[in-house]
Amino acid sequence: MDKLKINFVDFWPGFQKDNNYFYHLLSTRYDVVIDESDPDLLFFSVDYARVKERDKYKNHRCKKIFYTGESVSANFGSNESVEVTNHQAQYSIGKCDYAFTYDFCNRANHYRLPLWTTYIDWFNKGSYTNPSFLLPEDKISVNEFTLKPKNKFCAFVFSNPIPMRVEIFNKLSQYKQVDGFGEPFNNWTDGELDKYQILSNYKFSICFENRSYPGYYTEKPFHAKTSGTVPIYFSDKQISNDMNEKAFINYADFNSMDSLVEYVKKVDQDNQLYQQYIEEPLFKNNIIKDEFKPNAVLSFFENTILK
Repeated sequence: MDKLKINFVDFWPGFQKDNNYFYHLLSTRYDVVIDESDPDLLFFSVDYARVKERDKYKNHRCKKIFYTGESVSANFGSNESVEVTNHQAQYSIGKCDYAFTYDFCNRANHYRLPLWTTYIDWFNKGSYTNPSFLLPEDKISVNEFTLKPKNKFCAFVFSNPIPMRVEIFNKLSQYKQVDGFGEPFNNWTDGELDKYQILSNYKFSICFENRSYPGYYTEKPFHAKTSGTVPIYFSDKQISNDMNEKAFINYADFNSMDSLVEYVKKVDQDNQLYQQYIEEPLFKNNIIKDEFKPNAVLSFFENTILK
């Protein structure tokens, strides 16, 4: 195996340099070594801690690779950091040579890798610490969570109480009890396995993104569906590029929050209609597109970044 020196900076709390998607992906083909002083590849994210570690490498020979699962774009042009405020969060984005983001972008140095793809246990690791639980590919359709009886109505897991989330929670709660989990409810421990164990008790789960933006699809619909619930989702309609839109109820298909709530009530009261949603696979024809699989991402590294 060829040796490949890499480093990671400006990632989220709990991120481990030797236990993450990119480390394990590259390790399938290279002898990967974490080298903080002289890396061949430098991965950086949106600088959650606001320390700009990437600036130490501005004049270094390494190829600089931006990755984010947040709804912010890569900085390919500005030598100065791009500062972004997005839904009460602040991000600092340095200039990159290559990027992996959610964006539908046709640049040769960009690869679209939406966040949900990194919650699949492609490399049989079980956990990246954060995220703490990964679902094996062969457990996406049927697993211990999907098989669990659904004896409660609806759950909603969120930490950022943006107005649309509060509105759907309050309006659907007028019909039946919706159980809330997360920072606003003071009852969340921020772990993916806990989330699965909670959601697996419910017929429905609300999983609104914090914004609707083409290509921005996180772990939310993935967790909701693979827990065995019917996801009540909010994003744009291009989610059909990634997943089977027939597997969930998308607010984008309705003209108001009231009409969405009325439809959820209809599905709840019609066992046959509810079962149709349950039986629809998360991915069309039960197949994940090749572009989202590790081999395609590795080919991008080999044919573009490391060429």
